[in-house]
Amino acid sequence: MTTTTVYAPAPIMHLPAVDSIKASYDMDTLREIAEYGCVSGIAHDHIYYHQTWDFFLKYEDDIEEYFHDMIGYEWMSELGFMDSTSVREYVNNLVWSYVECIAIQIVEGNN
Repeated sequence: MTTTTVYAPAPIMHLPAVDSIKASYDMDTLREIAEYGCVSGIAHDHIYYHQTWDFFLKYEDDIEEYFHDMIGYEWMSELGFMDSTSVREYVNNLVWSYVECIAIQIVEGNN
């Protein structure tokens, strides 16, 4: 008897925050985000503090759940943004990390 393994898409890839990222960027842009990061400026919908702040407020639960699932209970300190000089800078770094992680997963075919 042969057993076939079926890989279901990761549930994370069907969250509203991920859908927003997929709607914002084509595959070439996602590759550049995955390779160079949001700091490069390529993530045009997530460049400025007001953009990352709005994204965080809209998708806070998705972002927190993602990092909690990936890193564990200490995810906030593990991400290493504790040297941020403001809440907005912390949120900016958090959103950039989220966008980069999602871009990497999409590019690697985990979508």
